[in-house]
Amino acid sequence: MAGAIRQEPVQLVQGLTVDEKALARAEYTLEGYIMPNERIQEDINTHTGKAMPEFPGYDGDANPALQVIKVTAVTHRKDPIMQSVIGPSEEHVSMAGIPTEASILSLTNRAIPGKVLNVYNPPAGGGKLMTIMQIHKENEADEGIQRQAALLAFSSFKELKTVFLVDEDVDIFDMNDVVWTINTRFQADQDIMVLPGMRNHPLDPSERPEYDPKSIRTRGMSSKLVIDGTVPFDMKDQFERAQFKEVKDWKKYLE
Repeated sequence: MAGAIRQEPVQLVQGLTVDEKALARAEYTLEGYIMPNERIQEDINTHTGKAMPEFPGYDGDANPALQVIKVTAVTHRKDPIMQSVIGPSEEHVSMAGIPTEASILSLTNRAIPGKVLNVYNPPAGGGKLMTIMQIHKENEADEGIQRQAALLAFSSFKELKTVFLVDEDVDIFDMNDVVWTINTRFQADQDIMVLPGMRNHPLDPSERPEYDPKSIRTRGMSSKLVIDGTVPFDMKDQFERAQFKEVKDWKKYLE
């Protein structure tokens, strides 16, 4: 992918201590080998039973027997930058969220072209557990298409847990705008879909039988939620947002 973007091959260099290639322009390159028949516990320094922070915002369970890597050389660029990604920072969860958005948008565009305008997996869902879908209803025959879009999203990515459906005048990248939608274009007795007993991600601590023995048979199962904040097409004229006067000569206010 990097080569395609740059329209030239990615430059490689021979390792100093191992018979492998490395990225020539990498900030850092670690060389080494995996120690055979040697294991180490992941929480060796803390002995808490927990390891690094995971994308849902909780510490993951420590692995009792990780493989050990013997580092034989470290090389780097001049004045290298050490880039660290620590969960559940936005930088971390975006690496999961962005490709998930693309997957959902691609699938919905093939199945119901033009009905899903944009998709956003916000950090609040760790990039995996929640998506916001911006829906375009063109006529009365499109009513209900928004909920089919939500089902397509669930089928595209099994770890997805919650889907928000909003209209095209809502900024899906602004959680205040999304929550405003739920407070002004949503009725809980009509606009919630709950799909119990489905597969999800085991790092969500609520997805265990002790939490809900009726629908969660094994860890990693969950109820899926659809919150439909789209306006019924035949009532669209009753939900027109307040308009502000357009400022044409805005530069004079900068003087």
